[in-house]
Amino acid sequence: METKKKTYREIQRFNQSVIHNFDLSIVMSFYKRYEEFSKVLPKNAHYFQRNGIEVIIVMDEPTEKQQVLDLIKQYPFINWKLIVNEQEHAPRNHAPVLNVGIRHATKKYILQIDPEVEYHTDVILQMREMLEHYPGHYVLASMSYIPSEVEVSKENADFFYFMFYGNIMVERKYLEQIHGYDESFLKWGGEDDNLRARLDMIGLKKLLLPQAKTLHREKNYDPGERIAKVKKYPTSELQRMFYPKTITINEEDNWGQEFDKVIYDWQNNQYAEELCRNYLDGFIQYKIKDSSVFEKQYKKLILCQAYNETEFMKGFLEDMSRYFDGIILLDDGSTDNTWELASHDKILLKVKKKRECFNDLENRNTLLNLAFFFKSEWFCFMDIDERFDERYVDFGAFENNPEIDVVAFKGVYLWEDESTYGRGTPYSKDGILRIIRMFRNNGYAQIKTHKEKLHFAACPYHEKIFNAKILFKDYGVLSETKREKKYEMYTKEDESKDLSDYEYLINGNVKLNKIEDIKID
Repeated sequence: METKKKTYREIQRFNQSVIHNFDLSIVMSFYKRYEEFSKVLPKNAHYFQRNGIEVIIVMDEPTEKQQVLDLIKQYPFINWKLIVNEQEHAPRNHAPVLNVGIRHATKKYILQIDPEVEYHTDVILQMREMLEHYPGHYVLASMSYIPSEVEVSKENADFFYFMFYGNIMVERKYLEQIHGYDESFLKWGGEDDNLRARLDMIGLKKLLLPQAKTLHREKNYDPGERIAKVKKYPTSELQRMFYPKTITINEEDNWGQEFDKVIYDWQNNQYAEELCRNYLDGFIQYKIKDSSVFEKQYKKLILCQAYNETEFMKGFLEDMSRYFDGIILLDDGSTDNTWELASHDKILLKVKKKRECFNDLENRNTLLNLAFFFKSEWFCFMDIDERFDERYVDFGAFENNPEIDVVAFKGVYLWEDESTYGRGTPYSKDGILRIIRMFRNNGYAQIKTHKEKLHFAACPYHEKIFNAKILFKDYGVLSETKREKKYEMYTKEDESKDLSDYEYLINGNVKLNKIEDIKID
């Protein structure tokens, strides 16, 4: 299958897309909604399981917490946070409940949406992209109230009445600026209108997205019920909803702190081992060092894939173990003794999968799945035939800097012997490549690429990039025999069928430079 090569501008636009990092906290106020939530979650889950999205469920009473906990554990690759109010009570306004969620949120943007809401379109992406292009705004999706049992299709969707209510997305800093929802609202309704009015008062502008459609399912749905409730409000209450007198209502230090018991947290997941073992059942075999690896906090972990790496495995483990706290290894169906040689005290987990072809993208995303069960500040992709140059291994320049999320290394292909490298290799500057390999752990992530399965940036994010004073040497094309083997593999596996990028491996015209002459500022 031939695919058209992307232009530089197309690649840049793709790399800047929010799909790489939504940076979004979804906050749900939950009061005895398990039945409704369990029905819509299978339809909504794939919208949640994306880079940089955390889903915060704030339960305002405890009777359904075990049911909810058991349910969300069936979706292990969503960044869940479950907070529970242990006090049972009658229904109330959920302003203080939403504020608890806002105070626990870790992302730049907040989406407030009810747990029983079904996404008829990809409202998360639609709203988030709009805020990317229109800062200083808040966005409202459209919503239709419908009976729980009604099936919605493309054919009948136009017959439902959609209105702009609830489902608000806005930068978290603006919610913090106005101290969240007004917790003096005690009965049903009014807090949403009041919040939007106060956002207007600080200068934010409203964006309405009619194309972003949600379905709010209700039992025994009565379209006149909500209208009747609104008509019962006294004038003073309506004025408080729509025309608040002050921007900030709640006390500065006390809002959103009515309860704070967290029983599931993706950042410190007490169920990590259980969920990981369930996931590992789908592989040929696996080996976990011991149960403690899921409890420990690591600074930086290596993620690596291996296929018939007998020659390089020992040296790789010796070299990488000097710089990293642990290793997660994926054996891509090796037919030699790679699995047995992958033995080192720093291997926290090794897994073997069935190999059908060389799919670099699939392997790296599988490694990201495995890494999600570990508590590490940083992850780094390295290949088994790579080694660091001892002169340039400066992790200290960036690993404690919170303003850096992605790190690029320098790399060279060793050629003929260990003292020289190829100067005419593609995508390099005089043979020295700039390669993104290391990234901060921002939760569940997958690599999204404009290409098929080979030759992409081995990183799920593309922002806050730092060029490190780190150099690695690639031994994979050191000899003529290795280069011929690599050429055969790439020309077989590359679906683009543009083989010109691989001619350097066999044409013999590559000039050589000395490794000792490399200087990195």
